[in-house]
Amino acid sequence: MLAARRAAEAATGVNAFFGELGKRVAERWVSLLVLPGVLFLATAAVGALLGHAHALDVTRLVARVDRITRDLGTRPPAAQLLVLAAVLLGSVAAGLVVRALCPVTWRCYLGTRPRWAARRRRKRWVRAHERGDAAKRNRIALAAPTRATWTGDRLAAVEDRVHHQYAVDLKSWWARLWLVLDDSGRAELRAARAEADAAVATTTWCVPYAVVGAFWWPAAVVAVCVAVVGWVRVRGAVEVYADLLEAVVDVHAGRLARELGEPLTTGEEVTAAFRKGT
Repeated sequence: MLAARRAAEAATGVNAFFGELGKRVAERWVSLLVLPGVLFLATAAVGALLGHAHALDVTRLVARVDRITRDLGTRPPAAQLLVLAAVLLGSVAAGLVVRALCPVTWRCYLGTRPRWAARRRRKRWVRAHERGDAAKRNRIALAAPTRATWTGDRLAAVEDRVHHQYAVDLKSWWARLWLVLDDSGRAELRAARAEADAAVATTTWCVPYAVVGAFWWPAAVVAVCVAVVGWVRVRGAVEVYADLLEAVVDVHAGRLARELGEPLTTGEEVTAAFRKGT
């Protein structure tokens, strides 16, 4: 009986866990794909009904929507369900397309191109540094710029700064640092990265709105607004994420060196051990 009771309790716990997991996945799915997709489909539908010629004609829009809804109301329930399913599938499809484009948006934010823009940023940074204007220099970048964008330089500065301070090669250290982090530290990093990814996704939504703007100009205005909001969000999220990455090295680099159990006292020695002669 005791074994049966324990098995039942374990099964209940597992069911509760998977139920909560399913709920969270569904909430994330709705927030990331369905809701933004529905808003986009609504914008596209309005654009298709009005076009450039009647872009802001609310009376025309109301009349057409009323006619469509009355026509849909005369259809059998199965047809109405099919329309609803088509809307949901279309919104999910739009969301998936945007998610697929997010890596391209990330590359744009990281600013590996164009080189001339990176050189221009570096010249501005050097001039501010030579004048002793630390505030202006740091607004441009926290380390000598190598990227065409503030976001790219903010993330690249983490590697430069920890290497300058501790002789740490972050690429070879990072996997080891992750292993010595506690759960709360990992959760903070994951949350910061998720916020940055969500901000990039916001920016990426400007692309489909810009496409709709080709046949309904107000959508182009929406695209610009979405891009600006995404840009502001990305800057804030990347600032937090970069600060956390650097803080991990500041707080845990010494602990990682001690965990090796070898007399390695400098960043160069630990880095050499991690690189294993490569």
